[in-house]
Amino acid sequence: MTYKIKKTISFLAFSIAIIFGSCQKDEIGALNQESAVIKAKEWFDNNKPSLEALKYTETVDWNNAIVLNNDGEQAIEVPLKLVDNASTNVSDDLKYKTFIRLLLIKESASSYKAFDIVYTTKDESFNNSNKSFNILNISSQYSGFITIQKNDNTISYSGKYENGQLLGLHNLDQGQNLTNRLACTYYVTVGLYTTCSNWVWYPDYGPGDLPTGYMPGISGPLFPNGFPYTDPCMAARMATNISQNSGFINAKNAIIQAGVDGNEHSITLGTAISGIFSQAPMNNGGPNGVRVNETLAGAWGAIHNHPNNTPLSSGDIYAAVTLNTRHSNFDTSIIITGGETYAIVITNLPKAQNFVKDNPPVISELYPPEFPDSIFDQILEVRTKLGESLESRTAAIAQVLDENNSGITLMKQDNSGKFNPIKFQKTIHPDGSVTYTAVPC
Repeated sequence: MTYKIKKTISFLAFSIAIIFGSCQKDEIGALNQESAVIKAKEWFDNNKPSLEALKYTETVDWNNAIVLNNDGEQAIEVPLKLVDNASTNVSDDLKYKTFIRLLLIKESASSYKAFDIVYTTKDESFNNSNKSFNILNISSQYSGFITIQKNDNTISYSGKYENGQLLGLHNLDQGQNLTNRLACTYYVTVGLYTTCSNWVWYPDYGPGDLPTGYMPGISGPLFPNGFPYTDPCMAARMATNISQNSGFINAKNAIIQAGVDGNEHSITLGTAISGIFSQAPMNNGGPNGVRVNETLAGAWGAIHNHPNNTPLSSGDIYAAVTLNTRHSNFDTSIIITGGETYAIVITNLPKAQNFVKDNPPVISELYPPEFPDSIFDQILEVRTKLGESLESRTAAIAQVLDENNSGITLMKQDNSGKFNPIKFQKTIHPDGSVTYTAVPC
């Protein structure tokens, strides 16, 4: 109210009615929020959820409860004050501090689903009573982890954040350690004693079971303004972990063996089962194309080969965006060519869709989709600086995609098995010459 009055003071003669109307609207909204908190508290007191965090809770701070509206779905987020000398952590780094909130998601007029949210951060100024910070409004300054625990005391979600951006899932290893079910993922400390709860880390979903931006128990998108941007270096680390999975390795070897016939072949990979990625049957194509299987449950990516040892094609780029648009978790395309392995990863789908909209493919009955001349000419110009090798031609495409803010990251796997984003710094010198310098993670 103070802000509204100050802002309208110079227009007082014209805005009295507006100010009073705003006051009345604010008061009604405050009453509705107060009623929502009262109902949630009544349910909580009557049902006493079995969340483990409540065993170490001294006070449920209903005075600072936050009413959330997630596209019509109501939830209440309430700060918890732990008993003295009690703390929790999802990391063994003692510099991290944890703050817990109760999350009640309304199911019906008189029923809620109970969770707790653990905010883990090194930020000494973090205020657990700050109502402007909540699971639907993560501060752009927040760095650390966000973990959600269900009423049966299993972890349903744990993500790593940097400056408010989701970098990837935490404690969900896509590689060979996925079957290490007894790793400690959550610690409880009371006084001088720290114990591991020995929670079994059974992810409620794999890489392809939930749309990006969705959390278990919350039916709508966590990011109403668009899917979170994935840092290319984090995406590369995730791709490296994926490449170490035996399911990935077996599929890649099968593609290489099949490719001796001079045709393209494709295998779609999906959710890890018993630690190994599931895969669809191999699709067999021709010398210049192959169909990608889109029906595999939990599909997140596909591998295919280029038998003519050609670089990633414009058709591969457009297909990658199409696949991610149709299936929100299908964001990775692996290409094997010339004895090398590359990846196309959609790191920002809205930007990738805008790139396609602004640069629609040139369609021909005889050839795969091609870049329009405006993009193709840029690629040719970069190639004059980088060269005509397979790696250089791929790098030229990566550079132009980056310069056009496409939300598409190209990566190459090195001899150690690590994927690295293909990224350059363009420098225009005083004499007008241009050079490109590789930028490592």
